[in-house]
Amino acid sequence: MIPTLRSLPDPQALRARLSETYALDFTGCTLLRSLVNDVYELTTPADRYVLKLYRAGGRSAAEIRWETGLSRHLTQAGVPAPVPVALADGTDVGLLDAPEGDRPFVLLEHLTGTKPQPPFDDELYRAFGELMACFHTATDDLQTSRKQPGPDWENLQVPAEENLLRALGDAVRNHLTQYSDALSKGVCHGDVSLDNLLAGPDGLSIHDFDLAGTGYRAADFTGVASTPYWPSFRAGYEALRPIPAADLAAIPYLAVAGSLTNLHFHLVDKPLIRGTESIHEGWAQAELDGLRQAATELL
Repeated sequence: MIPTLRSLPDPQALRARLSETYALDFTGCTLLRSLVNDVYELTTPADRYVLKLYRAGGRSAAEIRWETGLSRHLTQAGVPAPVPVALADGTDVGLLDAPEGDRPFVLLEHLTGTKPQPPFDDELYRAFGELMACFHTATDDLQTSRKQPGPDWENLQVPAEENLLRALGDAVRNHLTQYSDALSKGVCHGDVSLDNLLAGPDGLSIHDFDLAGTGYRAADFTGVASTPYWPSFRAGYEALRPIPAADLAAIPYLAVAGSLTNLHFHLVDKPLIRGTESIHEGWAQAELDGLRQAATELL
């Protein structure tokens, strides 16, 4: 058999396998999203669930158990997050045998709500800021050795922009080295965007802890800080938790670090599973444009 990078399980075969694994009467299984990981919706006559099927060779079972533990920790602290469902044997993480190797998976209770849709407003972002303040406060006492993924400084593979990217990388390293002791550190979500929010009748909930880990807390502000709604988000956050001046000053540097990580994903990692056509979808170009603008401000 030829080696396989990534397979896509048949939803009905997956439904049958998982019905045994969880001892639940799954009657439906629908693929919702497929990129680095695959996400399915599973239904029983009474309930809905979300299955996250991780790629082979990525997160280990121990790392994924940390994610489910984070979910439980948040819900126990009153932060709306998905609740993991244990397998019939009582564990959180299962393994699916696939052509490319074992693929870990977790099942989560379905969160009520829908992803926020435009037009967005200040009220939404203020509530978003409050939610992230609750997330950070709830995880202040959570100890972990898991780090947030960082940029691959040496292998960005953009020859035409090499000098610019290396100069920006140096600026980020210098700033973080100089001010590291003053920056807030702790568990970060890692992908703070409306894509990972659900708005329901009881307010906002947050999900997708793939990129969560210990890091600079200000990194969770970089996406929102680039929008017109940053003042509202900040007001909501600071109503519950202060943002130190050093964290605010670090935001543009941490935004560059995030953009470099994203650029590597779109230029190197994603084409392996989506083909080189994906390079021209506009995501890589948007990151490069943002980095050029950052260079005018930081260099």
